[in-house]
Parts: sequence; C-alpha cells; structure tokens
Amino acid sequence: MPRESYDVRTLRAKAISSLRTGVTAFNALDDDGRVTTVLIHLQHCFEMLLKAALLATGDKNVFDKGKRVAIGLETSVRRCQQREGIKLTDDEAGTIRVIDNLRDGEQHWHQIVDEGIVYLHARAAVTLFDDLLNRVWQQRLADHLPLRVLPLSAEPPQGLELLVDREYSRIAALLKPGRRASAEAKGRIRTLLATEALSDADAVETNESDINRVIRGIREGKSRSQV
Repeated sequence: MPRESYDVRTLRAKAISSLRTGVTAFNALDDDGRVTTVLIHLQHCFEMLLKAALLATGDKNVFDKGKRVAIGLETSVRRCQQREGIKLTDDEAGTIRVIDNLRDGEQHWHQIVDEGIVYLHARAAVTLFDDLLNRVWQQRLADHLPLRVLPLSAEPPQGLELLVDREYSRIAALLKPGRRASAEAKGRIRTLLATEALSDADAVETNESDINRVIRGIREGKSRSQV
C-alpha cells in the first residue's frame, strides 16, 4: 500500500478529533451550548473525513491552489457519491446533509432540536463515520475511541417519523390563538425542515418563506404530509 500523504493523515485526524469532541459533548451533563457543540463538530468531522477520503482515492482537486480554498461539504458529498472506493449512497448523503442543515441553523441563527432528533442523527453519524473509515482505510472507529464513548441517551431511540409527528403536534399547539409562541414554533420548524435533506438533495437551505409556508399550513389545519 502506498504511503499516505500528509494531507490525508491530517484531515482524517481532524475528522476523528471533531467526532470525539461531538460525542463527548453529546454525553455531557451540562446542557449549556451542548446541542450547538454536537452539531458543529459532527458536521466538521464529515467535511474533513470526506476530503481525506477523496484525496486517498486519487481526487487531486480537493484544494484549489489557485483560489487557495478547499471545496465545501456539499461538493465533497456529491463527489463522494461518484468516487470509486467511497460511493456514498443517497441515504448516507442524506444523513450528512441533515447534520449540515441542523448545524447551519445552530451556527447562524437559532432553532430548537428535540432530544430524540439529536440522538437519532448523532447515532447515525457515528455509524456512518465508522462505515466510511472501514470502507476507505479498513479501520474501525473503535480503533480511535474507547467503546464507552458513543452517544448515550436516557430516552429510548424512536423512529424519525414518530419524532417528526410529535414535533409537528407540539408546533401546532404553540401556534394556537393566544399562545404568543411563534418564535419557539419557528425554532422547531427549522429543525423539521432540515430533515428534508434525508430524501431531497436540493433541500440544502431553509429560509423564512419556507417557515412561513409551514406556519400557514398548520394554522389552516393541514396535516403534516400536506404541509
């Protein structure tokens, strides 16, 4: 096997470091900034890992020396879906896109992410990270983390559909006349819209018009599937 380049080793190390930080934050007893820390580091770990994987499989255009800037996460995802030796599936790409969307809401504005949804995507992130390490480098995540350092939760895992239905009901209650809770409702709607990236590659941004459309639909009494 040819010797790995410095860039591959460095990016993979940064990916593992960010995953460790995200998982540690997930299990933290202090809630102050916890969700933000988890999402920022889970997003970063995949951006670094995908770039390392592209370089390791022969992609020479991950860093544009002329522009002096590396490609972004979405470009990395799309290339990894086509790259031999990586071949991200649509479901795997969706997992990364949802984490990126949730991170975007946390880093640039605000949202409310239900604990069940945090757990679901953190667990999926750890599983996918392990799969990619093995797929590209024949390594396992257990080689880099103590087995105990995995996402843990006092709340049993639930399916995404159930979690989304529960959140939709909460939002509808918040939007009832007289509640004056539209700010909290919008924060929860941002999270639900972020999950659309699981099935729609074009659902990479959430804007206020999307949120207002959902609010109108809920106030009109439409079901979640209609909205």
